[in-house]
Amino acid sequence: MKKKYLFIALISVLPLLAASQEVSKSDRAKSIVDAVNKKNPKQYVENFSDSVKVYMYEEDGSFVLRVDGKKALFKNREAHLKNHPQVRNEIQHLAEIDNRLIMHDIVWLAPKIKEGSSVVEIFTFDETGKIIRVDVIQQKNLFNEE
Repeated sequence: MKKKYLFIALISVLPLLAASQEVSKSDRAKSIVDAVNKKNPKQYVENFSDSVKVYMYEEDGSFVLRVDGKKALFKNREAHLKNHPQVRNEIQHLAEIDNRLIMHDIVWLAPKIKEGSSVVEIFTFDETGKIIRVDVIQQKNLFNEE
């Protein structure tokens, strides 16, 4: 009889344990920012689906595909961190809506730049909790300030 109650208790706790192992959307965003600040492209891409697509906002109002796939994202972030070894990033706001997370962050590409640049990313998550799409809006002069 005791085994039966133990089994029922275990079955009722398992879903809670499984849910506690899931990485939240905000934890993924924080991990991305932490990876930038640590200059760790491997940690950065751990948050993304293998088929992730990254779109950049253009002045004409369209979004253009700039990165297609996790391997391409790794190469992109590795090069970016190499080109900007003193980059620093800080989250300003996070807003979660359904399967999306909107992050407003400030980026400093170099310490000599006093004011950071605003960047907004809209992360879309797949059913596994990984990021499948990113829409990026950044200041048009972000890289001119170096």
